[in-house]
Amino acid sequence: MAKAAPNLCFSPLTLNQNRKENFFSSQNGCFIHKPSLKTKIFSPIFSSCIPIRISATPTRTIDHQVTDYNAKILHFCQLGDLENAMELICMCQKSELETKTYSSVLQLCAGLKSFTDGKKVHSIIKSNSVGVDEALGLKLVSFYATCGDLKEGRRVFDTMEKKNVYLWNFMVSEYAKIGDFKESICLFKIMVEKGIEVNSYTFSCVLKCFAALGSLKEGECVHGYLLKLGFGSCNSVVNSLIAFYFKGKRPESAFELFDKLCDRDVISWNSMISGYVSNGLTERGLGIYKQMMYLGIDVDLATIISVLVGCANSGTLSLGKAVHSLAIKSSFERRINFSNTLLDMYSKCGDLDGALRVFEKMGERNVVSWTSMIAGYTRDGRSDGAIKLLQQMEKEGVKLDVVAITSILHACARSGSLDNGKDVHDYIKANNMESNLFVCNALMDMYAKCGSMEAANSVFSTMVVKDIISWNTMIGGYSKNCLPNEALKNVCCNAQRTET
Repeated sequence: MAKAAPNLCFSPLTLNQNRKENFFSSQNGCFIHKPSLKTKIFSPIFSSCIPIRISATPTRTIDHQVTDYNAKILHFCQLGDLENAMELICMCQKSELETKTYSSVLQLCAGLKSFTDGKKVHSIIKSNSVGVDEALGLKLVSFYATCGDLKEGRRVFDTMEKKNVYLWNFMVSEYAKIGDFKESICLFKIMVEKGIEVNSYTFSCVLKCFAALGSLKEGECVHGYLLKLGFGSCNSVVNSLIAFYFKGKRPESAFELFDKLCDRDVISWNSMISGYVSNGLTERGLGIYKQMMYLGIDVDLATIISVLVGCANSGTLSLGKAVHSLAIKSSFERRINFSNTLLDMYSKCGDLDGALRVFEKMGERNVVSWTSMIAGYTRDGRSDGAIKLLQQMEKEGVKLDVVAITSILHACARSGSLDNGKDVHDYIKANNMESNLFVCNALMDMYAKCGSMEAANSVFSTMVVKDIISWNTMIGGYSKNCLPNEALKNVCCNAQRTET
């Protein structure tokens, strides 16, 4: 009987026979992978064992063995099987793995947000003295950023000798995502100093940073710089410039860029609509939308939402209804951000029944949906409806935010509904919201307008922090409730507080 060929390729697994049986079994010169539970989840087609042909001949060359290891790890990565990929990568020697293999495992770790495994891979890379090139460096930095450790990602970035524009752009973008706009701009300046060849993505990202910081002059300098480099006609860059100038309250500069842009895309049009609306120039924004419709330009969800916001701000219910119909035809009605904006539009345009119909049809609701509906009842002076929504929210386990609470209190104040206001106060106490300055000010205002200055004073006296609105609310409340002496006393107390 012929003696079985030794398992040269996977001999380390024989140290743990049980592990080996779960991992590979040998049949007729084939190693058969038995998938783990993770593998089955990621790949339904992996319901049965998959034979992976491996020569069992002892004369195999090292190159073939290396190829087999890399191929298997890459295969596991494609299946989303991190467990078995890590098993193999941990038992391999430095010479047996290619850089792209490390990159694939890191990408999988990032996708699964497996910080521990990704750190282990990085440790193996360092212990094996693997050279971190630009491709591997990008995967490492991306892994750390995805798992929320940008500080470690920056350390990797700083230790790299060669860095291409994609790596620089990635770091600029990641700092912008976490709101560290100054660091993004700092990296951009280093890029310019080092002579790194920037691209359209670099400018788009850094212009957003200048806009967020309100650095108009520096942004204008970047505008001049990108014109010198020939990016003045680049669509994505011009769109970013339009958004930048709108953010800087320079709508005329934005329109000038838009007017000169030959190849406008939907983002260009959307930037103009949202820019005008956010700058209080709603009619101009809606005019741009009408121009889009006339030219037959396809709209997207961002267009629809910007126009609905404009309709809400201007009270243009007829156009809002027309946009609603267009959105239904375009299958946008299932998007929760669209439904919330639509609900708000109907509410602000005074069509509370229309808002309620949208609200009741919503398959998914978040706190914004509830708050918009409550605000609608508040504007209509219907505190009973707002209180019913509050009770319904509690039943469905939705927790109110500060905006919703203050909206309901304003509704109670406008309608003079003291009992409903007291119910809201009980909710505030039960949910530990009494320390919030905005909530306390709204509570005092509600009690004052409902004629209960004693309750208003009780809230006022327990406040640790008081602002000018707190004092003015009490003074105004005493005056409206024909208590001039108490009002004067509060004026004197406020004056003494200001002096000290």
